Amino acid sequence: MISIKQGDSFALPIQFYDTDTNLGMIITDEMVISSQIANTSGQVIATPTISKLAEAGMILLEVPASITQNWKMGKAQLDIKLVIENSVRHSQTLTFNIERSITA
Repeated sequence: MISIKQGDSFALPIQFYDTDTNLGMIITDEMVISSQIANTSGQVIATPTISKLAEAGMILLEVPASITQNWKMGKAQLDIKLVIENSVRHSQTLTFNIERSITA
């Protein structure tokens, strides 16, 4: 399971695949990619910034340390959704741990 410490920057690369070719999907401006992170109470604690990367199908989800420093220890869920032509083509939820930072 993925873990992040309070106050660390959160950066997670994700790759979307074309299921017909098993290759990275070309991400176009018509595609809508959205993501949110929620705690175990269902409260949204971050909306990651989404950047396209050079490799086909690759994006980077980022949350700055200024936000993660306020996260409470425990489990959290990252939800990501890809919409093409008003149709959800991919939706995934990843669970990760938020750990206490020991070093100041």
